[in-house]
Amino acid sequence: MSYSDVVCYARTELPSIMPNLGALTLSSCDEVVNTPMLPTKFLCLKHLTICLRSGHSPYDYFSLVSFLEASPSLETLSLDVWKKPMNHETVFGHSPHLRQMTEDQHCYLKNVKIMGFSSAKGLVELTCYILKNAVLLECLTLDTNYGCTSRCSDSGSGRCGSFGNGLREARRAFRAIRTYIEDKLPARVKLTVVGPCSQCHKLS
Repeated sequence: MSYSDVVCYARTELPSIMPNLGALTLSSCDEVVNTPMLPTKFLCLKHLTICLRSGHSPYDYFSLVSFLEASPSLETLSLDVWKKPMNHETVFGHSPHLRQMTEDQHCYLKNVKIMGFSSAKGLVELTCYILKNAVLLECLTLDTNYGCTSRCSDSGSGRCGSFGNGLREARRAFRAIRTYIEDKLPARVKLTVVGPCSQCHKLS
């Protein structure tokens, strides 16, 4: 499913329309409404992919906890959040306190990948929620590259492409990972952090 506000629509309408849904891919070019917390469930959902593309409206990524709360059988979660680097409230802003939800263990979630990981406060809060509640989580991948996948090793030019403001945000994302996420990482979880090529872009 792909259109504006499709994430909110899917959370609100699909549990009753498609109760046996096992896999779901959502793509929204501009999600205006945060995902609501509702009592309805995706009891059979095992694989969830959500793509949030660039839009002008701010979005609270932490509201995606609603999908996790509604999907007790979820095994894989992939988030593609390529929004403009500064279209969010950074976790290093004026309100550093992280929100938390009531503990609700997720017994099947094993693989989580977030592409476009940034210092957005809601995104950091969502990741911390997953680390705390996904009791069998095995792999967590945080990709900070903001859509630039060309590396000096395969571009043929001897240097990676320019990241512009994305490089500045990648540095903040790495700082957010070190500050808020690494110390919450259970020993069983393999953390993979993907960032701009270290040969061409200094991140610290």
